[in-house]
Amino acid sequence: MKLFDDPAKGNCASCHIDRTSRDGLFKPAFTDYQFEALGAPRNRELAANNDADFHDLGLCGPMRKDYQSAPIYCGLFKTPTLRNVATRKAFFHNGVFRSLEQVLHFYVERETDPSRRYAKLPDGETERYDDLPVQYRGNVDVVDAPYDRKISEKPALDDAEIADIIAFLGTLTDGYQPAPATP
Repeated sequence: MKLFDDPAKGNCASCHIDRTSRDGLFKPAFTDYQFEALGAPRNRELAANNDADFHDLGLCGPMRKDYQSAPIYCGLFKTPTLRNVATRKAFFHNGVFRSLEQVLHFYVERETDPSRRYAKLPDGETERYDDLPVQYRGNVDVVDAPYDRKISEKPALDDAEIADIIAFLGTLTDGYQPAPATP
């Protein structure tokens, strides 16, 4: 949980609030109920994505139409709760990741090693935020940790820390029972 909360490490709690309200009435839902553009990679397995012009822009459509006139909302998706997250089989709006390990590696490597997650252009360059049209890529969060790193910098979390956060996320599962201790 310390890594989850640490603003210089996971910084997860900045969007996935894990504190009881000051009056004690509201227990942590592990979401801030806000919207964020994280620049998830394009899921090439989705039939809709065979059309290079198709983009799920979250608040801007295709399902929603109410924010299409406000480009600052394009590419933003609601922050999900992390309750029962360890039981999910697909992550992000397009299901591009299939494990929490993939998600956490994406979070910490998106800016430090984008070539690991995004498609290559014909010239060999990496096309960051390739599931968003170019005009909306500026909406992607590059300010908050762990997205505030630069290429070749050390990611905010190492493999052991990622495993620790995944173990913590497992405790958010309804009916969680820790594995029996081995002698």
